[in-house]
Amino acid sequence: MTERISIIFVDDDPNVLNGLRRRMITKRPNWTIAFCGSAKDALDKLDQQPADVVISDMRMPVMDGAEFLRIVAKRFPQTSRILLSGYADEAAIQNGTAATHHFLAKPCTDTDIIHAVERGLILQAYLRDPQLLDLLQCMPDDQIWPPVFHRLHLILQFRGPHSHTELADFANDHPGLTALARELARREGLIAQNASIDFIDLVDMLGFESTKALCILWAEMGAPNGLAINQIDVKLHRSLILGQIAADIARQQNHPSEFIDYVRAAALLCHIGENIFARIRPDLYASSRETADRDTCDIVSAEIAEIGIAHPAVSACLCALWGFRHEIVENIAFHHRPESAPTHHSESLLMVYAAQHFARKIGTDGAGRAMKYDLATGFIHKCQAETIWPQWEQMCLERHLPQERIAAR
Repeated sequence: MTERISIIFVDDDPNVLNGLRRRMITKRPNWTIAFCGSAKDALDKLDQQPADVVISDMRMPVMDGAEFLRIVAKRFPQTSRILLSGYADEAAIQNGTAATHHFLAKPCTDTDIIHAVERGLILQAYLRDPQLLDLLQCMPDDQIWPPVFHRLHLILQFRGPHSHTELADFANDHPGLTALARELARREGLIAQNASIDFIDLVDMLGFESTKALCILWAEMGAPNGLAINQIDVKLHRSLILGQIAADIARQQNHPSEFIDYVRAAALLCHIGENIFARIRPDLYASSRETADRDTCDIVSAEIAEIGIAHPAVSACLCALWGFRHEIVENIAFHHRPESAPTHHSESLLMVYAAQHFARKIGTDGAGRAMKYDLATGFIHKCQAETIWPQWEQMCLERHLPQERIAAR
């Protein structure tokens, strides 16, 4: 029998709780849902029975949502934590950033809440892994929630009448991110090489999720004010190539811009976990690379052997924490081993996997690296892609092989 999922909603407004009770129980009858009118009541209930996900309003008397979630983070670290906040709460919720896994803007729809809870459940599953939990606890707050990403995330999440102005102010403060977005748009042939398109138009062109993904990569670089070609190191170049290949494939299949956005974002971020390993566990990270080269095994197996966890799980966990969509998180989690994914014939996962596979072939040691990885023929068959796969590969080689070759694992 499947274990029931437990959710706690916390809000001091009884009308809000009554509305949630009526709608959520109807839409998700398999959830065990509790409704608490204060942070104290919620903590008492958690003491009796820990929950999988907690969703709290920000503005409550005695103890606000940020303070409540900080206590939950300390006492119940495996519970996924979501904060409901209005735009005026931005300064206040900065104090709760490190304790909050997702921010959900008010007003929001039932679908928004359900999607947030489902993302929270993904994250909660990851937080049961002691190796991953230990790694996250070693990360500084500004790496778990990079301040520049947090600001952009809030702006894009609200999409209100002030968003255009807020985005313009953000772009003025962070011209380096605009430069990175332009670079990706140029690589994909979306703009001319000498085009000077502004950040707002780039957001519309690339999509919210891809823009957020680029912001994470840019924050990893140290958020420089500009972006020269010589600042694009091997890791960033690889991420851009993966994003470009995935977007090219989705575009060739005539998918809508939203689908292309999701596929590109997943491909851009699927190796962010490697960066975390290199920074938090540098010795073990180096050992895993040596093991992969010495034993001619794939990098996932080497990471599990040396570190106890692999970079796809770390990348997916962080992207769930950062509020990326469910399908993006799943595609990142299984981009090396798609046959293990719970969605057995996901076209978007197939495209992210294809980008990863083809990128190896255009790397500096393409043949050698490709030999370490068996082609996921069973997954390709389930997706009914045996015929189209060679066409994708040919397109990839024609478009990307002439470029600077990259080392892709």
